[in-house]
Amino acid sequence: MRCLSIIVLCSLLASNAFAATVATETGSLEGASYRVDVPAGWKKGGGLVVFFHGYSDEPVAYAKDDRLSPMFDPVLREGYAVIQSGYSRPGWAIEQGSADSERLRRWFVAKHGAPGHTYAMGMSMGGSLTVHALETHPDAYDGGLSLCGAIEPSDRMMQRDFAVRAAFDYYFPGVLGELVPVPATFAADQPTAVRVARAMRADPKASASLRALYGAGDMDNLPGVIAAITYDIKEMQQRTRGNPFGNADLVYTGSTDDDALNDGVRRYRADPKAAAYVSRWYTPSGKLTRPLLALHDTRDPLVIASSAFEYALMLQRTGHADNFVQQYVKREGHCVFTPEQIGKAFDSLVEWTRGGKRPPSGAQP
Repeated sequence: MRCLSIIVLCSLLASNAFAATVATETGSLEGASYRVDVPAGWKKGGGLVVFFHGYSDEPVAYAKDDRLSPMFDPVLREGYAVIQSGYSRPGWAIEQGSADSERLRRWFVAKHGAPGHTYAMGMSMGGSLTVHALETHPDAYDGGLSLCGAIEPSDRMMQRDFAVRAAFDYYFPGVLGELVPVPATFAADQPTAVRVARAMRADPKASASLRALYGAGDMDNLPGVIAAITYDIKEMQQRTRGNPFGNADLVYTGSTDDDALNDGVRRYRADPKAAAYVSRWYTPSGKLTRPLLALHDTRDPLVIASSAFEYALMLQRTGHADNFVQQYVKREGHCVFTPEQIGKAFDSLVEWTRGGKRPPSGAQP
């Protein structure tokens, strides 16, 4: 899950922690920290949840004494073990997160025995990793739960963000510095978000146009989103050793004055090799042979809920649409689910995979 100080709404609403006895083990596998939580009485043939965490600016390290998030209470209460890899690299770590999590799953099976049922579950970027796991290792999983997941093609999402950041520079020149490349010292911190917010408040007309173009967010959270996507651009430029993004062939629509924006915005072209990396990590194939339930917040300013429809269309083309359901909760923020909502979604997924009862699409019942 991604939480950048206070500038992006990203939280799990309060809940009482699960009080049953859980054995916790932490360690490292080939440079990736891991955490394993096994409820008392778990044995071979029990249930397993492989959890994929979201985007993190810093390496994720697990300590045995750290309190486990209450989001896992429902699955632990039902007797499922939970394993998490911290990934061997931070940032948009689809490549590393996939390999590290699969390595951890195999390690768990070798040590504790094969589970009877295994589910993938991921949050934000972890939603993309959940899709990747189901598509590339279908024999290992019964199904998957994507929470506020970035499950559209990665280059589609990031190119959209890049185009919005370029439009920000047109409306508010000089506020955030160069875009190609983003300065190595750029930080998506509170002072940066405050600087963006101050510029946007000073020009309400330009702010309204930018908000209309982005299609989500408001004056309270959009400054933090602009800071966050700028950091993402920087990280991807560094990761690919080039600029993977461009807007040279984009005709902007949706602002309050498209003609002025198209005439005035600075244009960039992507470096082919850098762009190819983003496409590789990750463009879903649509070969979804296991049930996938996606849960989104309707007013998520960071991973726009409507973006998941791209994956639904892909599944229609590949003939696997029956394996996908998207539900939503009426909340504002990124991944602001209660443990009860997560538990309800997980129970629906389990009932679907074991009893064949496909959950309804739309608002979470």
